[in-house]
Amino acid sequence: MNSMWTERIVEATNRDPLRLGISWGSAEEDLGTTLPQDFKTLAETFGKGEFSEFLRVLTVDGTKQFDLARIWKAFLDGGPEDGPDPVFEPYRIYRPGRRGLIPWAFGEMKCSYFWLASDDDDPASWPIVTQGDPYPWQELRMSTTEFVYRVLTDPEFEPFSIARLMPEPDFYPMD
Repeated sequence: MNSMWTERIVEATNRDPLRLGISWGSAEEDLGTTLPQDFKTLAETFGKGEFSEFLRVLTVDGTKQFDLARIWKAFLDGGPEDGPDPVFEPYRIYRPGRRGLIPWAFGEMKCSYFWLASDDDDPASWPIVTQGDPYPWQELRMSTTEFVYRVLTDPEFEPFSIARLMPEPDFYPMD
């Protein structure tokens, strides 16, 4: 495990790291881009599941329930190829060669979490874009794992934090 933030999430949730060997090749090939390394480390550390009954992080999932590439493709297939996308405006879903959103997690209260991905940028620098009830689209410049950690533990990380509602973060594996 090489992510400081992933280590902090492990400590906060009191979980043993799984160290799964997830094959990212097919998902990254489908997407046409490499995913952020800290996100891959997080998925390999925790596997499929839900943080604090709130945050479901996507991964490569044979059952397809939490499968990042499948969910991205469903969004892509449901939207217009060109022009504005009324569901994601002012953004668009990512297409190889274009800047756009790739989903990486969902939360309760209609919260959606994306990267604003671009082939021209290092995936580690992709901003996080989120929308939820009751807040509008917001962009944040931080790593995926820092965002997850702060959602789970930082009561001042408004409007994203669930730390006041769930003061002891946990993780529920789902098989």
